[in-house]
Amino acid sequence: MQLGIILSLFALFFIISIPSAFAEVTITTVDESGFSQDCVSTGCYTPSVATVDVGDVVTMKNTDPSGVHTFTSGTVNGFTPNPDGIFDSSVLMSGDSFEWMADVSGQVPYYCMLHTWMVGTIVVQGSAPVVAPTPEPILQ
Repeated sequence: MQLGIILSLFALFFIISIPSAFAEVTITTVDESGFSQDCVSTGCYTPSVATVDVGDVVTMKNTDPSGVHTFTSGTVNGFTPNPDGIFDSSVLMSGDSFEWMADVSGQVPYYCMLHTWMVGTIVVQGSAPVVAPTPEPILQ
């Protein structure tokens, strides 16, 4: 009986001591980033560049008490958004969050559909389908 208890305690210790295979990264919005473009030079998302591994969970949270925002993958050309379909939080009220499991490799740019000056990048390291860079349209 004691051997069973000892083995159970050993197994529990072993399970608890194993680090999680996946990490979680949180990206937040800067306060008042929807009202002012002052954040553009320092980043309207914090961090503005996040590095994760394939399989990591990225939590995107609207912490701006004064606005609604999105986290939409893709690029912005001037004020024209170009979503690429990798992820889209849709509109998040203050305090709301969205999770995305990194399932591609490479640089994944993202922006706010409502405030196109808000941009960021998630760099996904590891082996997965590679995100092809989005070509910028040629304006004539």
